[in-house]
Amino acid sequence: MQAASIQPAPRTPSRGQPITPAPRRTAALGFVPTRDRWLITGFLLALALPPEAQFNLGPLVLSPQRLLLMLAIVPAALRVMSDRRLGLKVLDGLALLHVAWAWIALAKVHGINSMSIEAAGSYTIEFLGSYLLGRALIVSPAHILYFLRRLLLIIFILALLAIPEMLTGKHIIREAFGSVFGSRYLGGVTPRFGLTRAFTSFDHPILWGVFAASALGMTWYLTPARRALGFRRVWRCAAVVGAAFTSLSTGPLMACTVQLGILGWDVVTRGIKGRWWVLLAGALAAYIAVDALSNRDPLTVFVHYLTFNAQTGYDRKLIWDIGLAQVRLTPIFGIGFNPWTTAPEWWHNTSVDAFWLLTALRYGVPGALTLIALTLWTIIRVIRVPYKPLRPFAMGWLVTFVGLSIAAVTVHLWGSAFVLFGFLLGMGVSLASIIPPKPRPNPYNAAGGSLQRGGPRS
Repeated sequence: MQAASIQPAPRTPSRGQPITPAPRRTAALGFVPTRDRWLITGFLLALALPPEAQFNLGPLVLSPQRLLLMLAIVPAALRVMSDRRLGLKVLDGLALLHVAWAWIALAKVHGINSMSIEAAGSYTIEFLGSYLLGRALIVSPAHILYFLRRLLLIIFILALLAIPEMLTGKHIIREAFGSVFGSRYLGGVTPRFGLTRAFTSFDHPILWGVFAASALGMTWYLTPARRALGFRRVWRCAAVVGAAFTSLSTGPLMACTVQLGILGWDVVTRGIKGRWWVLLAGALAAYIAVDALSNRDPLTVFVHYLTFNAQTGYDRKLIWDIGLAQVRLTPIFGIGFNPWTTAPEWWHNTSVDAFWLLTALRYGVPGALTLIALTLWTIIRVIRVPYKPLRPFAMGWLVTFVGLSIAAVTVHLWGSAFVLFGFLLGMGVSLASIIPPKPRPNPYNAAGGSLQRGGPRS
């Protein structure tokens, strides 16, 4: 697919040149109703509110984003079914199948009790709720632009607070909310390079970094620029990368690295046919070369060079080795929330820093395969968007989502990051389904006639 960018309106013609009125951008891209503006803004603000703002309702822990999704999931589902611009898709069935299997797997492993029902219900709210909200709120290119603008605004505000947090070690937002609602645990995260890893308003620096990195691809393709390296485009993307850097986390920086690599390839090879197939072939060739020439497997080499230190990369490789051994023992229903049994006695790390692996561990191979199939199918559909004015939106989403999906190989997405993942997935399904506007008939050329000079006369 040939990449494109949204170009700004043409300059005013000089004296003596004919004046041709340019079409209004809002008319070409669609219109964002006030209700949708409030919902998109509210969703992003809910993601950015700190965990100190959550509260307990009996056994349920209600975070701001979970509460919003509980209220929005049914209206979002009804809108998807009733809005002719959206309509139900086979991909929606895959999303439902994935959630249904999670219920079955947890019931099989833990039995039908309050624990399994609460866990499956929470997963349904966070994944299916965010997916349906992404489907329901993205009905035109204008909705995507509005979403990106609000996302960038929140990222830039948080980044301004992340810099002093990284330099001073004072968690400005978390401590401010903690003084009102009660503090939560902020330990367990060691400094790197003598700097504090910024939390901003998230549970963990990784979540803040993922949130910031998620805007990079869309920022590049949806920022108006007369040249590929236009100033506004470059500084916005640099600000996004800088915001992700304040987390000092491998996963977000890996997501940025992947996205920047794709963006660089797009700029250098623009106009060359089959360039994306060349990129894919080059990646496969590099994998085979590393496998043949190195005494380590390619995944180990990949993780080693994209993590901050060798020990971190080694730990992530061990997580995959131990986790895959467990998946082979419990391939159908997984282990739910039980500890894995394949870990050696000396292994005391209980976290699984790998989103795709943890999905297979918790819900079995069918649970992971349904989610992977949904992700890959959505990517393929967005790649095949035929309507030329939608290509910048398609490219922005693709670069963002591919970078996030690759980073999820060595990062677990939970909380706000997981909700954002579900929303972006739903956004991709709706983006691939946007119907191009029908061309308006020219009244002057109706029935073969013309009122232009030189046309047939009556």
